[in-house]
Amino acid sequence: MTEPAHALLSPSGADRWSVCAGSVLLEASQPDNSNKDSDWGTAAHTVSAMCLTEKTDAVAYLGRRIDVGDCRTVECDREMVDAVQQYVDYVRQVSEGAELLVEQRFDISHVVPECFGTSDAVVIHPDELHIIDAKFGRGVQVYASYAVDPADPNSPRKPNKQMALYALGALRELELVADFERLRMTIHQPRLNSVDEWDCSVEELLAFGEEIKAAADRAYLYVDSQTPLVPSDLVPGEKQCKFCKAKATCPALAQRVQDEVGGDFENLATFSQSDEQKAMTLKALTPKTGDALGKAMQVIDLIESWCKAVRGATEVELLAGREVPGYKLVQGRKGARAWTSEGEAETALKSMRLKVDEMYSFKLITPPAAEKLLKAGTLGPRQWAKLQPLIGQAEGGKSVAPASDPRPAIVITPPEDDFEDQTATQAEEDLA
Repeated sequence: MTEPAHALLSPSGADRWSVCAGSVLLEASQPDNSNKDSDWGTAAHTVSAMCLTEKTDAVAYLGRRIDVGDCRTVECDREMVDAVQQYVDYVRQVSEGAELLVEQRFDISHVVPECFGTSDAVVIHPDELHIIDAKFGRGVQVYASYAVDPADPNSPRKPNKQMALYALGALRELELVADFERLRMTIHQPRLNSVDEWDCSVEELLAFGEEIKAAADRAYLYVDSQTPLVPSDLVPGEKQCKFCKAKATCPALAQRVQDEVGGDFENLATFSQSDEQKAMTLKALTPKTGDALGKAMQVIDLIESWCKAVRGATEVELLAGREVPGYKLVQGRKGARAWTSEGEAETALKSMRLKVDEMYSFKLITPPAAEKLLKAGTLGPRQWAKLQPLIGQAEGGKSVAPASDPRPAIVITPPEDDFEDQTATQAEEDLA
C-alpha cells in the first residue's frame, strides 16, 4: 500500500489542531490550497536537498524545471538560487565535523497518532541533536519558540510545535546513536535573512511532548470520524487560524468577528447618507486610548485573516462558475510588457544594427553577488577587504509587534516629554 504524502495530524499544522481540535473536521472537506508561493517553496526545498546530498551549489540548478507534483513544475530562478545557497551554506557550516541527515523522515506516532514528519536537516553531535527547518516564504517570520502569554513580554517560552515534533521523532529514532543531553531547533528563513534558534534539555522536550500528546488525542477524535462537532472544540485565534483552510466557513471565527466588530458595523450600516458621514462614524468608533488600542490590536490580525479568507472563498466560487450575489469576475490590469522570447528579440534587434549600449542595460552586481565571487576564488581576500567600506545596509523600518516578540523594543521618547524638558530648562534660565 502506498504511504500517504502527509500525516493526518501533520507537524506543520500543530499550531492549529493542538488548540482547535474541531478544525480537523472542518478542514477535511476543503481542497488543497497550494499556490504559486507554496510551489516555489516546495521547489526550493527540493533544490536544497539536492545541493546537500550531491555536494553541489545552487547555481548548478539555475534554469532547471523542478517537479512539485500534479504535473506542475517551477523554474529554479536567480532568487531561488540565492535563497537556497544561503540556507545550504548555513547547514554546511553548523554540520562541519558532524553527521548530517537530509530530508530525514521520522515516525512521531508515539506522540501523535499516525503522525510522521520529514525534517529538512538533522545534525548529530555527540551530546546534541540539531533540527533545522528551512522556510522559503517572505511574508511571515517564523520563530523557533513562542511565548505562553503573547501579551506578556516576560512570559516563559516554549518550542515551536512543528519543530518540537520533529525533535521528538528524531530523538526516538536516534536515541541509540548517542547519549543526547540537549535538543537545538533552528528555523532558517533566507528570504527574510532570519535564523532563529531555541534549545532545551531532553527532559524539557519530553515534558512538552506530553502536552502535545494530550491535545493530539483530542484532535484525533475528528479524523475520518462521524463524531458530531463539539462547539467548544472550535477555538479561533490568530495563530491557529492563520493557515487554516476552513476559516472562511468556520462558524466560531465568524462569531468571533461579529462579537468584536459586529455592533459597530450594524451602526455603520444604518448610515446610508454619504461617504463622508460613514467616514465620520468610523473615526468615532476608532479606539483612542492606549488600553483600547491594545485590546483592538489583539484581534485585528485575526479579523484581517478572516476577511482575506472570505475574499478567497468568493473568488473560488466565481471561478467555478457559481453565483455570489452582488459580485462578479472582471479582467484585472494588464501586466508589464515583456518579450515572448528574449532570444528571438535579441536576434531581431541585432539585425537592426543597434549599438550595444542601445540594446542592453548593464547593472553593477550586488554585495551578496560579489561575496559569492570571493567564495568562488574569483576575488581574493585583499580585494574583498577593499570593497568592505563601500558596502552599506539600510536599517529595517519600524513596525508594530506583540510584546512577546523576541526582538528588543525600540524606546521612543514621547514628544510631550521633550516639550516638558524644554519648558523646565527655560524656567531655570529665567530664574538665573
